[in-house]
Amino acid sequence: MLESLWKAPDCDGGLCREVFVGLPRFIHTGFYIAAGAMIAVFLLASYMKINVWLSGRDDEDAPELVGATPLKIMYMSIMKLLSPECLFAYRVGAQSEIRRWALNFTMWSFYALVLGTATVALDYDFFYGGLLQGNIWRLFSFVLDIAGLMLMVSVTFFLLRRYVFPPERIVGNLEDAIIMILLLLVVVSAFAVEGTRLAIQDFPSHWSPVGHVAGVMINAVFFGSKTLMALFYIAAWSAHVLLSFGFILYIPFSKQFHMFATQLTTANVKVREKYRKGLMYQD
Repeated sequence: MLESLWKAPDCDGGLCREVFVGLPRFIHTGFYIAAGAMIAVFLLASYMKINVWLSGRDDEDAPELVGATPLKIMYMSIMKLLSPECLFAYRVGAQSEIRRWALNFTMWSFYALVLGTATVALDYDFFYGGLLQGNIWRLFSFVLDIAGLMLMVSVTFFLLRRYVFPPERIVGNLEDAIIMILLLLVVVSAFAVEGTRLAIQDFPSHWSPVGHVAGVMINAVFFGSKTLMALFYIAAWSAHVLLSFGFILYIPFSKQFHMFATQLTTANVKVREKYRKGLMYQD
């Protein structure tokens, strides 16, 4: 029964992304229902939290927020991600260059994986897998593999720095640990899913170096049994989705939601400095 779920993909030499390969049909349906509910809860919780922010705003210190609505704040936060101050974490560099580059690698790899996931969904749902094929898929897969490795290393660095070898001025707390561990588990489970898929498919010529290593390890653990790996694949895929949804839903209910406000304050720091100087001059 499980073998029938692993039919050879009908694409350019087998070089494509099979989103639901190896998964029973009910999981497909359940995924879309759960994803829709997750997005709705995330947007509603985000809207409510930003609405609380705006109820206590200081117009003199934040002129760009005068008349802003929660939807405008969310839009501005996303657009400010492209500002040099946000993309390169200049303010963090004033304290520690090592921390700045670790944060850069975390942000860049996270953005790459989010965009990659959105691209796969767009390709699967609207183009029926017709975009990511052949060498395009190989390059796409390679980039996401490297991004996942970068994210895993950088998050591990922050966990060690905060909880194993913390500087005197840094105090770890549970909320920070939860968000970092969740993010790390999302990446690790993604490589487990990719590695298992590659092992079951006899390691096709995809450019997935990290996934390939994971596949070799998983293949050894299950002694090459494709039946056992197919069962493990379903469990790993389900765990990856649940961890991903849990990570996303945790954000608006934790202090980590400040990432939206951080984009605005960081990108607009020069504008605010000039505004404050103008107020002082008027006084």
